[in-house]
Amino acid sequence: MIKKIFAVIIAALICASFVFSASAYTQEYVIDYADKLSSSEIEELDALAEKLEAAYGVTVLFCITEGTGDVTADEFSSGTYGDYTDNENGIIIVHDDWNKAYFTFISGNADKYFSDAAVDSMIDAYDTNESYYGGIYACYELAEEYLENGYSGGYVNDGEPVYAGEADEPKTENEKDGVSIIWLPVSLLIGLLVGFLIINGIASKNKSVKMQENATVYTRPGSMVITGSADNFLYNNVERREKPKQAEKK
Repeated sequence: MIKKIFAVIIAALICASFVFSASAYTQEYVIDYADKLSSSEIEELDALAEKLEAAYGVTVLFCITEGTGDVTADEFSSGTYGDYTDNENGIIIVHDDWNKAYFTFISGNADKYFSDAAVDSMIDAYDTNESYYGGIYACYELAEEYLENGYSGGYVNDGEPVYAGEADEPKTENEKDGVSIIWLPVSLLIGLLVGFLIINGIASKNKSVKMQENATVYTRPGSMVITGSADNFLYNNVERREKPKQAEKK
């Protein structure tokens, strides 16, 4: 019984580790199909984009590619956005480095923050920088400015002024789009149940020997045939008693 309990606890801990590992996963915000960035540079840029998403509920993706294959630019940008985030509010800027072209896709209420003019200014900031990393960093700096204050020219959508309080309120951490925290205990309970069933199944296979009424069941046929017998004594006790004398006849 103790072994069963211990095994279930181990299974639960393993399951919990998977849950926490999944919750600690960092989403990719910078997609480098052209291998222009190092892993450390991508990690830094991802952290910056994640900060923006947590504060404003808007996903800002940047993609560098070498052509778009057999799909159109619009299909490529919208498909890439959908592949890398489930957040309906966001923007992706795609740089086709091979064809020296840029195209974007805006989803949800992100158009309240990024007008055509705002997107053009972000692309200019990227294009004029000497490095890919520096260009994307400058692009994210402008994105933060637009998310906080709207387009610097005073307009969000082209020709439509932005007023204080018009933009959506920033989402708190608990309101952030994604997997609900309720799945943490649910996943843990599922792990406990699966672990119990597995360990119980393994333990049941160890009950192959059952108590038998006849002792011959525990012996191999023909192994208990007696061919001879002898009595062996390790010790002998010898008692000496004096023989009584017979009385003499008179």
